[in-house]
Amino acid sequence: MKSYIAFLVQMILWSVFYIAEWMSDKDHLEYKWIMFVIFFYLAFIAAKKIVQSRKLTLFITSFSLTCFFAFKVVFENILEKF
Repeated sequence: MKSYIAFLVQMILWSVFYIAEWMSDKDHLEYKWIMFVIFFYLAFIAAKKIVQSRKLTLFITSFSLTCFFAFKVVFENILEKF
């Protein structure tokens, strides 16, 4: 159950990252990478506080990041069709 909660918290953080990225559309690519690193660190720390296992935290963080970007690509492709 802790893993699921950590996954949901991270999905919320990745959604906030996407909103922040969308709002900073005219920023340079370097600033977007810095923002990504900051959000990755926040997501990692949030999951580590919940799960309290470094290995599981890394797995959950990478899995949530992969799921988020997969959903992002799918939904952007769906929106292009409409």
